[in-house]
Amino acid sequence: MIKDKYQIMMCDRINATIQSWEQQPTIQEHDLYTFLHNLKGTAGSIGMEDLSEISGQKLDLLEENSKKTWTKEDWKGLTVQIEEVVSFFDTNLQRSNADINETRYINEQFNKNFILVIDDDMVFVSFIKNILESKGFIVIVAHNGQRGLELIYELNPALVFLDIKLPDINGFSILENINKVSSNHMFVTIMSVDDSKENRIKAYDLGAMDFIKKPLDGNILAAYVRNRLSFKQALELSIVTDELTQVFNRKYMNYQLSMLTEQYEKDRKGFSVAIADIDYFKKVNDTYGHIKGDEVLRGFAKTVMAAKRNEDIFCRYGGEEFVLIMPNTTKEAAYRVVERMRKLVSEQHYIGNENVFEITASFGITEIDETNKHPKMLLEQADRALYKAKVSGRNQSVVFTEEETYSIIQKVTLIVIDDVSIIRKFITNHFAEIKLPEDYILEIITFEDGVKFLNSNWYDKNTKYIILLDGIMPHMDGLEVLKEIRKKHSSNDVIVSMLTGRNDEEYVLEAFANGADDFIVKPFNIADVSNRILQLANQLFVKVRQ
Repeated sequence: MIKDKYQIMMCDRINATIQSWEQQPTIQEHDLYTFLHNLKGTAGSIGMEDLSEISGQKLDLLEENSKKTWTKEDWKGLTVQIEEVVSFFDTNLQRSNADINETRYINEQFNKNFILVIDDDMVFVSFIKNILESKGFIVIVAHNGQRGLELIYELNPALVFLDIKLPDINGFSILENINKVSSNHMFVTIMSVDDSKENRIKAYDLGAMDFIKKPLDGNILAAYVRNRLSFKQALELSIVTDELTQVFNRKYMNYQLSMLTEQYEKDRKGFSVAIADIDYFKKVNDTYGHIKGDEVLRGFAKTVMAAKRNEDIFCRYGGEEFVLIMPNTTKEAAYRVVERMRKLVSEQHYIGNENVFEITASFGITEIDETNKHPKMLLEQADRALYKAKVSGRNQSVVFTEEETYSIIQKVTLIVIDDVSIIRKFITNHFAEIKLPEDYILEIITFEDGVKFLNSNWYDKNTKYIILLDGIMPHMDGLEVLKEIRKKHSSNDVIVSMLTGRNDEEYVLEAFANGADDFIVKPFNIADVSNRILQLANQLFVKVRQ
């Protein structure tokens, strides 16, 4: 934006002036007056109203034609507020623009380094968040065991930090539950003040990767996370079978797609690809539990494995999505193969809560040709066809065609509710500059207080929401606004992150108890927060299919 350009120039000029003055034993009051006078006029014109107002207040203390000299200690006391405001503008403007082209890369790193902390000690949680997020990791918090289990199933974190003593469930019970149903190689680290021999033995017997005693050293913690994630990456690269379903995993799928694509380039031997997704799988988990959900995944895989041809390659793509690679198969033949599988899947019966239920699945199909001879393009086309099958009623197979486009763009609305205008403005401006991922649209709406937000017609059932909610506002406290939101909307559609300068444990716990999903402590860096928002959108909304 044009104003941003001049704001950066203004910050540079102020910094240069102050640095010049710092090299002098004294300065003239006339120089101070001229500096503040120019600042008052220019700053207000380029969107730096706060700086203009402060300059005007300081200007009233000076005389234009005064011969007085000011020592560094004296004039520093006069300019300290200006330097603080400039520091805020300078940091966020400079970093915002520098980070625009890095956002996609940062998000990719976050996807690989997703960390879950299950602990009700908010002071300790804040410590871990600050340390790890400063190193480029994304940290999500669960303040009790139940929420922790939900996030484990929904997000598949790379690493879980788990406290033994939680308000609702013993940490060992969670660890035992994870290892009973874990479908990936999840690393769980127990963290506790009580590192007795008995607790250590029990933790390792139940499958914990490590046991770390509180308190922790921040630098050691960051090094530990890097070490474990590197080990996890090496381990996953060496394994080609999905632990839960016993079919090939995503790594093997990528390898086979690359091999077949290279083969196509040499001898034009074609193949087709289908992505399968179990319909309403989240409803299965919510109704019958995650253990039954895992049983359904295994049953689906078993049905497809029994129905596929010998040359077909069946892999788990992630969650409830699977990929079927069919060598030497046209898209028409692939459709017939997939349709036979789809019908067999719908005929299988499962028992949950003493009730018999069935599942269905949707399939998207594409065939390699001269226009899509790359694994990523093939998967994208199959995914678009799958999306078409979903929005057309599910339980069907769709073949991708160039004549018909399938929009898979997910709309995400970011709502900022804060009575401080500079926070609303900077978040809005930052996202206006960022190059967003192609698979979703981000809209931003701001409100200066909770009452205006609640009285607005803000909700659309076809949109997902992330709300940044200030804790202390006029007319209505942030917690009261949060309670009203949660009366009608769950975290499945509306994620709420509290913006607060109150980092005390009692307040944060109350926020979590009333349905907050995350908290961000003020003051914060706009660029860091915006990357976190994009990550939440990517992890919790855009890639989720019901």
